[in-house]
Amino acid sequence: MGWLDKLLGKADEQKAANGDTAHEHVSSEASGIASPFAGLDGIRFGRYSDNNKSYKKTQSWYIAEDRFKEKKYTESFTALFDYLRDEVEDNVHFRPEGDKFTFEILQGSKCIKGSSDGLKIVAKAPLAIMDTPATAVMRRLLDMNYSLFYTHSAMDENNTLCMIFDSDVTSASPNKLYYGMRELATKADRLDDMLLTDFNMLKPSGTDHLVKLSEQELDIKYTWFHKWIQETIDQINELNADSFSGSIAYLLLTLIYRIDFLVTPEAKLLTQMERIHSMYWEKKEEVSLVERNQMMKEAARKMLDLTREEFAASVYRSKSSFAISAPGPIEKVNEHMINANNDSRWYVDNKYPALARVLNEYGVMYNQFIYSMPRVLTDLATIYMAVMYSEYFTALGMQQSLYDTANSQFNKEAIRRAIDEAVKNYADKFPNMKWDHNQLSYDSLYSFGLSFTQLMAGLNLETKR
Repeated sequence: MGWLDKLLGKADEQKAANGDTAHEHVSSEASGIASPFAGLDGIRFGRYSDNNKSYKKTQSWYIAEDRFKEKKYTESFTALFDYLRDEVEDNVHFRPEGDKFTFEILQGSKCIKGSSDGLKIVAKAPLAIMDTPATAVMRRLLDMNYSLFYTHSAMDENNTLCMIFDSDVTSASPNKLYYGMRELATKADRLDDMLLTDFNMLKPSGTDHLVKLSEQELDIKYTWFHKWIQETIDQINELNADSFSGSIAYLLLTLIYRIDFLVTPEAKLLTQMERIHSMYWEKKEEVSLVERNQMMKEAARKMLDLTREEFAASVYRSKSSFAISAPGPIEKVNEHMINANNDSRWYVDNKYPALARVLNEYGVMYNQFIYSMPRVLTDLATIYMAVMYSEYFTALGMQQSLYDTANSQFNKEAIRRAIDEAVKNYADKFPNMKWDHNQLSYDSLYSFGLSFTQLMAGLNLETKR
């Protein structure tokens, strides 16, 4: 969703939503030229990021603060929910009725519903149904309550475990309401999956808004999910576990970040992948790299045991309102890509071209996994991946491949159009952002990836003031 919709001719709706009148957008379709991403409408790549508020949305936040100080609470809440709403995502619905209102906020597998009677605000996110009381479940929720700042867990009259936010209207400042809704949405979205995984007596609740993938798309993603894992394990088995321990770590981490970006799993599968990520980063001081690699490799191998039905339970259409990660300093984002590119050159010099490409990919995908990224960088990362994994994108329905694997040929015209479209969509927010096509190399996939990511790292993302 989002940027692909723009490439497919839906940019005018987003332009109006962002209040962008200074920049006229003409879609490829409208100009009679086929969009380079035609055929992928509705498919998202990468995690949802709320690090993309337009100038107009930012003004809504300031209005919310000003109106709250003036005790014009209804106007304050209206402005705040406008700030939260992403028109492309269609993730927030706010319905005022005098000094009362109701609202819905979508976050992955959860639909948060709330209301205000003019005196209090209450919002609830269902977690799971527990027909028979279980001490272990209640203890888990009780322990969780100690880590929460704005919300708490409860059970309603229908035996549904839920998380609740409540506040008096007069104390529901924009900051409190924003962070309260964020905690409620993001915690509930993750907690329900963990509860259902750990306690068999629980039943899912509040997932009616989710949309299943088509059988065709599910089959493609399941096939490539298996393919990437097996190929990575096969690569690792050909390397010396000690002398190539760094390479093996890069292979495993890049695998996780690639699946996260291209398959966009949720629920149990996402939890498994994040645990693999943690095996490397959280045990660096106590466990050797060779041991961590073995742990990650075994965890990756276990993902091959997922049945198609289990895979489908974690891969579906959803909408979000909050990123699950914090924005990254642009200096660190660029540094990760530059350092990965520098490290990749050793593999080129020592005749390991396949590993060099993995290092190059790692720099891009690591950022997408750990940070809430500016959407323009996610859009460019999608173009990068559509070149590197063109067969996957073609299988999903992309009508015009960006790279012909059989003949090792780049579709330079389509790549250029896709880049221009991605950059142009954010010209109003980043007026000094420029892309120099003359610096892009098409000599090989590696040279393309190296030059492409160097250009990404060199973009001026200073925002309009």
